[in-house]
Amino acid sequence: MNRSGRLLKSRFLHGIALFALILAAGLFSRSRIASESAALCPVSQKNSIIFVSDTQAPLFLETLRLKRTHNEEATKKIMERISQESTAAAVFHLGDVTAVGSSDRKWARWDDAHAKLKKLGIAVYAVMGNHDYMWSPEKGRANFAARFPESNPSWYAVRIPPLAVIGLNSNFHQLSPAERAEQKRFYEAEMKALETDPAVRNVIVCCHHAPYTNSRIVSPSEDVVKEFVPLFMESGKSRLFLSGHAHAAEHFMKGGKHFLVLGGGGGLLHPLLTGRKQKYEDLFPLKTKIRFFHYVELQFDEGQMTIVYRMLARDLADFTDVLQFSIPFD
Repeated sequence: MNRSGRLLKSRFLHGIALFALILAAGLFSRSRIASESAALCPVSQKNSIIFVSDTQAPLFLETLRLKRTHNEEATKKIMERISQESTAAAVFHLGDVTAVGSSDRKWARWDDAHAKLKKLGIAVYAVMGNHDYMWSPEKGRANFAARFPESNPSWYAVRIPPLAVIGLNSNFHQLSPAERAEQKRFYEAEMKALETDPAVRNVIVCCHHAPYTNSRIVSPSEDVVKEFVPLFMESGKSRLFLSGHAHAAEHFMKGGKHFLVLGGGGGLLHPLLTGRKQKYEDLFPLKTKIRFFHYVELQFDEGQMTIVYRMLARDLADFTDVLQFSIPFD
């Protein structure tokens, strides 16, 4: 073969190699999106995670309908107690972090609590609530993304072996059709990938708006029931769905799976429909119309996870474990 022939062959082989490299990179990228996009919590050796929601301070217009109950002080007590949970690998906030997401001043109180958690080495994740978009959705999104970069574009998945947590944006009216489609693809891909991940024994799904609630103030979210619940129900690893928005503590069972509402982070407390008036059978042990401020600790080992509702006393002096139950991974 002459020199020009060898040169042509070399260029041809080089082109094939380059094409193969590009193709492999593309396949790797798609594979990574499908199976590795759930971030690994950097402190996964700890054995509990915390869930809290609706820590927003009351707005004046809200107090015309609902009664204040030392709300800001209750939030402070909850965040101080959470910072003392020495076994907590991460804190997950289920939305309405602050009263007005577009107001830098309204974020200041959360920023102080957030900084303390980060200093203690506790990872913090969040999904957006309706208050986090007020009064300017664009500014609210920007403020939220600056504080929770893992939740940009407002949904996320994180592994804390043997668990994984998927956080979704249930503010559907704030999402464009393209964003709703993107979130749906993300949710489907993550659930599929985590279903086959041997390191993950249970997948927890959470969002702000409750699919089921007996709140007298807010309605159950039909969009969440339509968009998020079916895939959760189909999953073999998912047994626990968490939400806020309704400022109360509630526990429902659907198809052998648990749906918890934990909107007691400091917002104005919502009265509930109880007894024969309730829309859904509530298994929460307290049957009162008002459920006081609270957060949830989820403890886990290789065999099961245990859910504990920690409720603040009426005098704000201490917390009581008002509900505890375990879910085996099998």
